[in-house]
This record gives sequence, structure tokens and C-alpha cells, in this order.
Amino acid sequence: MSHRFTRIAVVSLVALLIPGLAAADGVGWRGWGPRGGLSSDPDQFVGGVHFDLGEFVPHLRFQPSVEIGIGDNTTTLQGNFMVAWYFPIEAKVTPYAGGSVSVAFYDFDADCRGFGGSTASGGVCDDSETEIGPVGVGGIEMELSGKTRFFAELQLGFGDLPEAKVIAGWIF
Repeated sequence: MSHRFTRIAVVSLVALLIPGLAAADGVGWRGWGPRGGLSSDPDQFVGGVHFDLGEFVPHLRFQPSVEIGIGDNTTTLQGNFMVAWYFPIEAKVTPYAGGSVSVAFYDFDADCRGFGGSTASGGVCDDSETEIGPVGVGGIEMELSGKTRFFAELQLGFGDLPEAKVIAGWIF
């Protein structure tokens, strides 16, 4: 029952924040790009795409992303609603820190022990679950030629989200 309440609360909070973000002056299309890296628990290769949707206050950027993870007998599809503070320093490399509300859909393909699935298909079961929770984010962003930017970040998940991710990518 508490997982259901938590999911409803997080989805409601995100729904309440969206109109405020849309009304903010600095929010709007600023770019997009690929991202990729590794995650821990589950141990996966992760790839996806992110969107720079601008700042809703100076230095506080909204940058959602979608990722797919493959490995550890699991396929993960994860949506991240990240907000990060980009420290106002005058340099080519800018550190940032923030957080994300993430929704992860797990599709397990493993021996049924511990997953409660059916063994009717020769001892292999397919099971899935959905988890919602917070993620801490920190990283650096570097200006490249033109408006292209490179970033590297560390994500620390809480609850039943991936424990840690090391991600790198580009913004065009």
C-alpha cells in the first residue's frame, strides 16, 4: 500500500510542477543529445537521449531524459525529470548538482527464483515491475566548438532504482 501511495504522490507532484515550468521565462527548447554509460544494480549498459529545456530561474536547468538499460537479465526503460543547478563560474567547464524524479520500468528475464513468475516456459519466467523514486545527480559540462557541449555525470538512485550510474553525453 505504501508503494502505491508514494507513486501517486510523486506523479501528482510532477503534474503540479509542469504548469509552473511552462510559465517560467527561461524554459524552452535549448538542445538535445545522446547519453550513455553504465549502471550498478542492475549492472547494465545504458543509452538514451536527453533534452535541455532551459532555465526556469537563473542557473537552474530542467533537463529530462529517457534511457534504456540492457544487461543483468533485465531490460530497463527509465524516464528522468532532472533539475540541476549549474554553478555560475567563468570557465569552459561548469560543475552542476541536482536531482531527479525517475520512473523505471523493469522487464526481468531470469530464473524464477525470487521473481514469483511461472515456470511453464521451461524454468524461465518473464516478470516486470515499475519503480518511482529520487536520484541525486552531479557532474560537469564542458563547452566544445559552436554550441555543442559535452557532459559527464554521476547519478545515485534511492529505493529500487539503479544504485549508481556513470553517464556521459553531448548536447547539440
